[in-house]
Amino acid sequence: MAFGVKKEDEFFGLLRDVATTIKEASQEYVEVFREFPDSITRIPRLKVYETNCDEQVSAVMKKLYSSFITPFDREDISALALALDDIMDYMETTAARLELFNVDGIRAEAVEMAELTVIAVNDMYDMIDHLSEFHKEGIVMDKASAIGRVEDQADEVYRTALRTLFHDDELSGKMSTAWLRIFDRMEHCVNSVDHAAAVVRTVVMKSA
Repeated sequence: MAFGVKKEDEFFGLLRDVATTIKEASQEYVEVFREFPDSITRIPRLKVYETNCDEQVSAVMKKLYSSFITPFDREDISALALALDDIMDYMETTAARLELFNVDGIRAEAVEMAELTVIAVNDMYDMIDHLSEFHKEGIVMDKASAIGRVEDQADEVYRTALRTLFHDDELSGKMSTAWLRIFDRMEHCVNSVDHAAAVVRTVVMKSA
C-alpha cells in the first residue's frame, strides 16, 4: 500500500480499475455491432477484457476479506463488484453470439442498443469514479439516475426490435430465433448496468 493511502481508499481504486476496463470494453463492443460482419475478428478482444475484469473483481474480493476497515458495508462492496462483473460478462457473451449463431448481417436496433450500452457504461464509470465522495457529492446519484433513464430508452428499443423482428418476412425462422436471443442478451446487458447503479443507490441511501 502506498504511503498515506487509507485502506478504505484502496477499495475505490480497485472498483475504479474494474469500471475502467468495462468502459474500454464497451467501445470495442459497440464497434463490433457498428461494423459487423467486418468486425467479426474483433470479437475475441472482448474475451481478453472479460478475463482482465475477472482478475480485477477477484482482487476486490481478496481485499474485502482481508480488510478490517471498509468504506461501506462488505455486502454492498461484494454486490457492486459482482454487478460490475456481470456487465462485462454480458457484453462478451452477447458479442460472441453474433459468431456462434452465424449471423451474416446486422440489425439497426442492435446497433442502437449497443450505443445505449456505451452511454450507460460511461455514466457508470463516472458514478464509480466519484464513489469515494458518495456521502457528499450529488454526481453519484445523478449518474445512477441517468443510467436508469438510459435503461428505459433501451427497453423501448428492445420492444421495437422484437416487433420489427417478427414482422420481417424475409428472415428465416432460424435467424429470427438467433436475433431474439441476441436482443434478449443485449437487454440484460443494459439492465446489468442499471443493477450496478441500484447497488450504489442503496449505499448512498444507507449513508443518508
